[in-house]
Amino acid sequence: MATEEPVDMRPLITIAVLGLTLCAWAGKDSKDPDVLARQGFELLRRGDIAGAERCYAQGYKLKKITTSIISLAGDIAMAKNDREQADYYYGRAIYFDPRDTTGYMHYVRMHQKDEPQLAVARLQQLGRYRPDFRVDYLIAGVWYSANKVEQAVAAYDSIAIDSLSRDEQVAYAMSAYLMKDYQKSLKVVTHGRKQWPHDRIFTRLDMYNHTELKEYEAALEAAWIFFHPSSSSEAKTVKPTYLDYIYYGYVHNGLGKYELGIEQFNKALQLEGGDRADVLLAISKAYQNIGRYQQAVDYYRQYMTKLDKEEVTPFVIYELGRLYYAQGTDTAGGDGLTPVKQEALQKADETFAEVARMRPDSYLGVYWQARTNVAMDPETEKGLAKPYYQQVIEMTEQKGGGQLLEAYKYLAYYYFVKHDKQSSMQYIDKILDVNPTDSYALRLSQALTS
Repeated sequence: MATEEPVDMRPLITIAVLGLTLCAWAGKDSKDPDVLARQGFELLRRGDIAGAERCYAQGYKLKKITTSIISLAGDIAMAKNDREQADYYYGRAIYFDPRDTTGYMHYVRMHQKDEPQLAVARLQQLGRYRPDFRVDYLIAGVWYSANKVEQAVAAYDSIAIDSLSRDEQVAYAMSAYLMKDYQKSLKVVTHGRKQWPHDRIFTRLDMYNHTELKEYEAALEAAWIFFHPSSSSEAKTVKPTYLDYIYYGYVHNGLGKYELGIEQFNKALQLEGGDRADVLLAISKAYQNIGRYQQAVDYYRQYMTKLDKEEVTPFVIYELGRLYYAQGTDTAGGDGLTPVKQEALQKADETFAEVARMRPDSYLGVYWQARTNVAMDPETEKGLAKPYYQQVIEMTEQKGGGQLLEAYKYLAYYYFVKHDKQSSMQYIDKILDVNPTDSYALRLSQALTS
């Protein structure tokens, strides 16, 4: 029988005595509470709460209280998820020495994400005692870390940009971008790139902001630099995300290079495992822009499958109907009503009918059913659109609008084709009541009376 390898117990022994070893190891410094506090913080970082508690107990016995040892007690409380107790100790550290930054910094770290206003208030308190400290910079950082970008931008606006570090300039630019203040973000990015010309975060934001501002040539230049880093270390530091490829796709779209845009959108989709609704929608729109409606429909339907049930609104379904309608009325392959176009129009009619069912108080679904049926009956031989335009009139005659005039004109022409002069003139008069100089109505009236 094979013998088992002996188990090495040394790691377990080390973990068991780590707290005691670190706190006892300080030698002549073991009576220094700040040294004990540093050791306690390190033990907490390693997950050894009991060891940190021994350091605190040893420091507390010295009767030489410092802000560090009090703050250690706060960190121990935080490690035990006792925020109230942590608040107490950090407050005691600040009270003990209001000019020492230690208690403030631990308090800020605890509150900055969930309760940033409390962290900012403490920093403002510190500023009153320590006007020499970088309180304004820290306040801006607190707002940024809490994703309060409007407050972060306001804070950074009050600081000279040349005094900001690289990370602070990134936070400033990112906050302005998230606020959709693309001009301000770009201004900060431009300043940052002068100092750090190869920084990929600044280059990324350069691409984003120029794209949002529809400055596609400049965006393309930034995108090229971002996707072709000058060194392998840069490439390893910041890897392209799905959003980078999305923006690169928008850049190509903005320049009218839709095929290249689709290529970038597909790269984004691959990164996300094909599970991004926004990417699928972007690809659908790109195909629509180049008149490839079947692909546009296919991707749009995939996009709809990624939405939650409540997100499939009448507008979402309406947009699908518009794609079917565009496919059915596309003249790129000729004006004839081919079987493919007929099928697309039939699907458009069904889709707009669904919109009408979902929103019976809106004329939109019925109106587009009318237009779709006009396309399926271009010579008005069958009058397929007649019942839908009649519904449009019933729903909108009181408030008017372009859709009402369109309905009048269709029915005037329908009755003209049917040689029903009286009914045709009835709708011609309605058109002229709205617009006495309408050329279509005047020509039709002349044809009826000639």
